[in-house]
Amino acid sequence: MPDGSSVPVEAAATGLDLRPLEGKVEGKNTGKNVLVRSLSGIGQAGSLFLGQGSLNQPLSESDLMRERVAGNIGETGDEEVSRLAVNQQIVVTIPAGIPIYVVLQQTPKPNQAPTASGSRGVPAASMANVDQLRQLLQLQQELNQSTASNPSTQ
Repeated sequence: MPDGSSVPVEAAATGLDLRPLEGKVEGKNTGKNVLVRSLSGIGQAGSLFLGQGSLNQPLSESDLMRERVAGNIGETGDEEVSRLAVNQQIVVTIPAGIPIYVVLQQTPKPNQAPTASGSRGVPAASMANVDQLRQLLQLQQELNQSTASNPSTQ
């Protein structure tokens, strides 16, 4: 905003060919995810096989303890992977000058009164959908006119 404040916006964007945008993707925590999974697996396998006697020995308390430690390492690794997935903030950066469609999604505020329905008894939600469709069609016509008047950009 001009005064420096920020307003959260929910939106979806696609290319003009209605395909996903291609650009630099950041915030997926891929490196951390791989590191946690591999260290968890190594720790789990190491705790199972370290200090294990021969297979001819009877089951002992140390065997049960190693099994429990291996399970705890695996569970902790799974929790950390889940935490990384929840905390990821994916950002796709695309080069400037690429035309895109942006569809803003806005939910009605709870303190707003519902709007009056149309003249034929059409529900307000249907009228909102019709208005959105009209706006999208108008946007498409404007984009078609701009690409028809400027064919050298393609």
